[in-house]
Amino acid sequence: MQILLSKEEFGVALAAVQVGEPLRLFIVSGRALFRQAQDKLPAHKKNDYENSEQGSDLSKSESMDQIYINPELIKMSRTKKEKHEGCLSIRGKWGTVPRAEKATIRAYDEKGTLLTRGASGFLAHVFQHEMDHLDGILYTDKTTNLYDEPSREK
Repeated sequence: MQILLSKEEFGVALAAVQVGEPLRLFIVSGRALFRQAQDKLPAHKKNDYENSEQGSDLSKSESMDQIYINPELIKMSRTKKEKHEGCLSIRGKWGTVPRAEKATIRAYDEKGTLLTRGASGFLAHVFQHEMDHLDGILYTDKTTNLYDEPSREK
């Protein structure tokens, strides 16, 4: 699954059920975690981070993929925010989906260690999207505005 996800230009996470594996497992790419880290930085620090040794090599971030096995959403904020969302399972479509701004997940990692991870913003949104996959729900079931992908000129 990690190899498949790494080949996707816009994919940030992948649930096992999306590739035909009946497992309660999903992977969040290092790229998504890198983006989450950048989003938390104040605007004046983002350029410094991108040019630093830590932020300059995006390929390193791919080795930071996180695996969540038998995940459970244990807490979500009541406050929701609509975000632009797509899915590797439904190519060419995008939508606006209201999701909790904050989410806490409990799962096992690939070494069998139980972890609890809180997230806000983009990563909280990813957690909820992937948990929906594990429960047989697609973002199109929750979208308030579904539209075709804008054409990209090459």
